[in-house]
Amino acid sequence: MVVLTSFPPPTEGIRCQQGNVQAHIKGKGEGTSHGNGTLYIAESRLSWMGESGQGFSLEYPAITLHAVCRDLSAFPHECLYTMVEGEVEEEPQINGQGSDSDEADESTAISEIRFIPQDKGALDTMFRAMADCQALHPDEDQSNSEDEDYYGEGDGIEHLTPEGQARLEHFEGLLAEGDQPQAEDVTEHEPADNVRQEEHMEMGQFDDADDANAS
Repeated sequence: MVVLTSFPPPTEGIRCQQGNVQAHIKGKGEGTSHGNGTLYIAESRLSWMGESGQGFSLEYPAITLHAVCRDLSAFPHECLYTMVEGEVEEEPQINGQGSDSDEADESTAISEIRFIPQDKGALDTMFRAMADCQALHPDEDQSNSEDEDYYGEGDGIEHLTPEGQARLEHFEGLLAEGDQPQAEDVTEHEPADNVRQEEHMEMGQFDDADDANAS
């Protein structure tokens, strides 16, 4: 769950601190801009603190994907796009007031958070810092529990769990609307070695095609 509240920003292990960054959050409803603030990409967590004094922190295992998005047809501003498990709330619920259905919805909810820096040249630095910090928090249970999380007693779409069905519908919606990040860099819980491999691919992935066209 992403909760907007007041909190002290991190002071240790900060890999990137970027001011003048807007936060745009989209959950089940329409997206909402929460104004300007400061983004802290620390080794322990990712935090954004708005000028109003309210903000939020994200644990890295909850961030399922992040990317630099420069496709202005998908979103009107270049941004650091993140997909996060959980819904967004202004304040946490009082203990005991959440229903079983609310808990079930929360387990399958996905939020999209876009960080829009005033200085677009900072996007690559923000991405690399986030990739490095996320590599420090590998999802140890992901490889063992991925099939159990998304599938029931068998394989195939007909055996998807509610969470797996929600993920499938979400990605299908993005593809149908053209609202997916067209990114130079995309990371989905990848270790640092893979990030370096991506850099190599970015530099040389079109060399073979150029040679073929020349011949």
